[in-house]
Parts: sequence; structure tokens; C-alpha cells
Amino acid sequence: MIQYSNMSREELEEEIRRLEMEESRARRSAMPGEEAVIRQKINFAKSYLTDPDTIRPGDRFAVEGDSRLFEVEYLRGVMAWGRWQDEQVLSALPIGILIPAPPHD
Repeated sequence: MIQYSNMSREELEEEIRRLEMEESRARRSAMPGEEAVIRQKINFAKSYLTDPDTIRPGDRFAVEGDSRLFEVEYLRGVMAWGRWQDEQVLSALPIGILIPAPPHD
């Protein structure tokens, strides 16, 4: 299989569609473990469609599937490293699941 980093935009979009269908089948088959693995693949594929220049250190982001905000400290590849709101532990998230949050005071 070709790596996401070597895929064109069209190939990534097709891969995401294919994975979403696979995720739907896993959900219907009540296979939560497989569904979670497929969701991670989708998130990584989406990250290669996301312009890393839109993710700046110090910016806060909402995150798909979570109610907390995430503040980015730095990027490494398609991973944003930072801290969850009110936490001190450094975490990494694929940039494809970050959603710009309103500016903070």
C-alpha cells in the first residue's frame, strides 16, 4: 500500500471515502476496536490534506470528538504537539482533527 505522504489529494480523498465505508461496516458489525483503528487511519489521511501552515504554535483548537480545547506548542510532520485545556501533560494529535477555536482572552 502506498503511504499517505506519497498520495495525491485525489488519492487521499478516495482513501478517506473507502475508509469511511469500512468504518461504517465495522460499526454495523459491532466491532468497536476495528472501528477505532479505521477512525485513526481516517484522521491521519485527513492530516495530509490539512495545510500545516494553518496550525500555529500558541493557537487553540477544538478537537473532533472532544469537548476540551487543545493548545498547540509545535508541529512535527502531521502531528501537533501541545496540551489539553487545564492539563500539563504534552500530547500529540493528528492535525486533521483540529478545528480552529475562537481567540482566547
